[in-house]
Order: sequence, then structure tokens, then C-alpha cells
Amino acid sequence: MSAQPATRNTGSLRVAVIGGGIIGLCTALELRGRGADVAVYESGMELGAGVTMRAAGMLGAAFEWAIEAEQRSLAALARHAGMLWPDFAARVERMSGGGMEFSPEGAIVIARRDGEIEWLETLVAACQARGVPARRLSLKELAHEERGLTGKVKGALLLPEDRQIDAQIALQRLGAALSRAGVGFKFGRKIERIIGGQVFQMPDGERFDRIVLATGAGALPAFAGPRGAPLEHGLVAMVPVKGQMLALAPVDCGPRHVIHSRDIYLAPKSRWVLVGATIERGRADTAVEPARIAALKAQAAELVPALANAPEVTSWAGIRPGTPDDAPMIGQTAIPGVFAALGHYRNGVLFAPATAELVADQVIDGKVSPLAAAFDPLRFDKQDEAARSLSERT
Repeated sequence: MSAQPATRNTGSLRVAVIGGGIIGLCTALELRGRGADVAVYESGMELGAGVTMRAAGMLGAAFEWAIEAEQRSLAALARHAGMLWPDFAARVERMSGGGMEFSPEGAIVIARRDGEIEWLETLVAACQARGVPARRLSLKELAHEERGLTGKVKGALLLPEDRQIDAQIALQRLGAALSRAGVGFKFGRKIERIIGGQVFQMPDGERFDRIVLATGAGALPAFAGPRGAPLEHGLVAMVPVKGQMLALAPVDCGPRHVIHSRDIYLAPKSRWVLVGATIERGRADTAVEPARIAALKAQAAELVPALANAPEVTSWAGIRPGTPDDAPMIGQTAIPGVFAALGHYRNGVLFAPATAELVADQVIDGKVSPLAAAFDPLRFDKQDEAARSLSERT
């Protein structure tokens, strides 16, 4: 990531970032750091009003290996992003003048049943194959690290490179850093249509040389040429994945690290312990269901008994932006000058600095790295074309 704002002359390149979540804000910061004149359009009246405000803030670069074992490109993106986060967090804190609760404590993964030991070993093997630090913990070591955990644990693993932030506080710090860097914000601006040509004209009359779409699970704007003819961006629709989460008040003997079990995770912050989260693919409502929240609390108490009596602070539901293959769409769309930073599913907070870097490479320099190429926004059309071609040959 760029170290300072406005360090590269881009000939007054003007860029509009559509979306004020963590992906959009990190991308705006990186673009500004490379000298672009940037404005962020946010449909809500506050930053991150979509999924970021409801995120647990986990930076689970290593934990994702087990889940995404067949997705080598996702594993590479996660590792790269995880390595960027310490310096990126320090940079944002320096620019904003406030902390974002970046925690380097690492995460602990536990197996509570005999059948989960194999799952834990799969994670160990995947980390070892990629050179990612992972250390098995004896039950005595686990008790030292997490004295509040139940004794019903069959195995445990420490992932020292898996960290966390408070996502809501991070949004505030990013907003302050961007304001100080000279990035403009336009709140309450739901962008439904953009006129394209040599430049892009927004509904408010502002003109930009480039557009970055970072709308999360929100609707994408339509594009039209100067004479009104529609322009096709070639992007697939987002796949909504609902997630419900519970926030409990901190308690004595509560968790110190992020703790993953096969069923849930616990993410302790200074102000609460987050318990999450459901995965409800295809659901786009944000209704909180008491039965689901009660189940999360019961599972949390099974892991850390002290949480059984922890007051419930709040609960919420968010919509993760998925894609057909659950990998993000990063790079230029079918419309020259329009770029995607979309579809980050459950890893938006983790991937944000890396996505910002890959998008800025293309927007500023026209550079598409091998890593970025794996997340080509038009890959689904290309896959369909390849399948049709194969069908015709056979």
C-alpha cells in the first residue's frame, strides 16, 4: 500500500468510488495515495451502512485455508491481505489520529468432538503446505491461553497470523484518514444511472475519468452512453448470504483470542464479545430471528461457560455479497474505465487492503497482476463461452 497520500502525479485523474464500506474506503485511500482526485458516493447517511457495520472484523487469513482448500487464488489473496494488515492498520491510525483496535493476538481453533480432529488436521496440513504459521496447542497450553474455555476440547491450534479489528471503529478511522487526505464524501446518494463516454457523468453533474464499483450487496448502477443507449458492464448479480450475529457484554473469564469451533466463532472486542454467525444463502432480509440468536448464545456458552450469564447488548443481521464461486470480482468490467471491487462474501474486511492495491494497479497503471487476473470480473461469461465452445465441439 502507498505510504502517503497524493504522491504520484496522475494528470488530475478523477475517480468516483461507489460505496462507502470498507472495500470502497480502502480503495479510495489507495487511489488517493497514488495521486488521484477521489470522491466516495455512499447511498446511506453514514459510512459502511451495509455489511461492514455488521462485520465481526476478523482477519482470518490462515483459518480460510481449511474452508477454501480448493481455491488456491483465494488462499493467496488471503495471505497477501493478511500480511498487509499490520502496516495498513498503523498507517490508518497515524493518518486518522485514533486507534482501530487492531489486535495481533492470533486466533485459536478448537475441535470439540472426535470427528473434528480430522478437520483440525486438514487446517494444519494446509497451513504447512503454504508456509503459514500454525501451532498445535496441548490442552495445558490451551488452558493457559484461554482459561475460560470449557474442558470439553479434543484438540486446539493457534494461528498467530490471524488477527482482528473492530470493524465499526475502523470505518470511523478510515473516514477521518480519507477526509484528512482530501477525499470528498457524498452521502445519501444512491447512484442508479451513470452516463458514460470519454468521461462519466454522475446524477449530480460531477464528471469522472474512472468509476470503481464497491457497492457490496447493494444494486449496481445502470450505465448509458451519451445518447442514452445502455452500456453493459458484464457483471453477474450478487448472491445474497444472510448472517445473524449476537453481541454479548464482556465478562470475567471471557475469551481473549478469536476462537473458532466447527459451529461458531467468538470475537472479543473491548466493548463486547461478538458471536457469529449464521450462513443463510439466498436470503436478503435483515430480520433478526430470536431462535437463531438464542442458538448462538447457547453455543457460545458451551465453549465459554461464563458467557451464559453475559448480558445481550444487541444483535443484528447483515447481507454478505457473494458470487457464484464465492470469490470476489476485482478489475475492469466490460465498460472501459469502470472497475469492480465486489463480491467479497465473508472476507471483505480481510481482503480490503489487498483489493484496494489490485484495483489501484489497474485504475492508475493499467497493470493486471497474476493474482488480480484470477478474480477477473468477466470470468463467468468466459466460463460460459468456454462451456458452449466445448459443447459445440463434442
